[in-house]
Amino acid sequence: MVVNETVTLSSNGKYWQAFYYDSMGRRRAKSLGPKRKLSKRKAKVLCDRFAAELNLAPGKADANRPIRLDELVNRYLQSRTDLRETTRDLHRLTIQYLKQLFGGEMRIDRITRAMASDWRSAMARGKLSLGKSERALAEASVCIHVRNARTIFNHAVRDDLIIFNPFDRLKGTAPEPDKDWKYVTIEELDKLLDASPAWGWKILIALCRLAGLRRGEALELTWAAVDWQERRLVVIAQKTGRRRILPIQPKLYELLLDAFGRAEEGENRICSVSSYCLWRNFQAIRKRAGLEKWKDAFQVLRRNCETDWAQEYPQYAVSKWIGHDIKVSARHYLQIPEDLYNRAAATNAAQTATKTATKSHSPENHTTSQK
Repeated sequence: MVVNETVTLSSNGKYWQAFYYDSMGRRRAKSLGPKRKLSKRKAKVLCDRFAAELNLAPGKADANRPIRLDELVNRYLQSRTDLRETTRDLHRLTIQYLKQLFGGEMRIDRITRAMASDWRSAMARGKLSLGKSERALAEASVCIHVRNARTIFNHAVRDDLIIFNPFDRLKGTAPEPDKDWKYVTIEELDKLLDASPAWGWKILIALCRLAGLRRGEALELTWAAVDWQERRLVVIAQKTGRRRILPIQPKLYELLLDAFGRAEEGENRICSVSSYCLWRNFQAIRKRAGLEKWKDAFQVLRRNCETDWAQEYPQYAVSKWIGHDIKVSARHYLQIPEDLYNRAAATNAAQTATKTATKSHSPENHTTSQK
């Protein structure tokens, strides 16, 4: 490694110092430690090490003092004007977990990979808690916070505030998702629609199950998004802001047509449902319909829709309609429906029956029967 030759070792009487020049040509000094604790040889090693750091991160030469964690996270949040508010809230939660272990006054150049690993373990074991009681975070949640912390410190590396990212080697990939989620049949969907107290709820459930919309997308959808002639929906994705067009299947079309006729004058939203207590209200509808309880109510309806579409249409088109990548579909959404098992089993049964019939009418069996 090439050492910055402009960094020189000196002293002010009691302390060893490394003298260097910033980008403006101003001479600066960095204290290496007291002479009573450091020999000249050790001070020279520290001086050369600092010179190597300046080679890797020239921006450190312009820093008056090492940046603290509080300063870094404030700097980061101010620069990320591209984040949606919900994403910013999730990053703020990650920052709270960081501060709980390290403290806001911790210099970010003193956070090591070992300390970062301890931070991850503390979240997984429930040693870090923002509530009154300690509660271990799920592995998926831990991975989200690890990815957020890695992103925050990547900005520090980019700006030459630190040489390396202490979170870069931590596991941030969530475990393989469980695909044993509830499959809501069309018959069960009809029961949910019949149990819905208002048309806003009927359309909300139908949009999630028959059009694969996210809950928030369905709640924000307006009548202007419906193309009655082409029977298509124009949806703006919440996360990316991207526009996508998806088909309206016949059952959903009839429901939308009926809801449009019932809509009040001047009502722009298709689902006139309050987002307050959405989960609790859905559970009341589900219970009234006589269906079993399942996790992630609206997300499961969306997965059901993609699973159905995948049996009839090319996956690249289905993923485009749903609004995510094909890899996301394969990992998180698609499930093998029971109908496919039944169809395959029926085919095998027919083949077996044919073979059995052929064997029973073979010449050998016929001869045996005559004897």
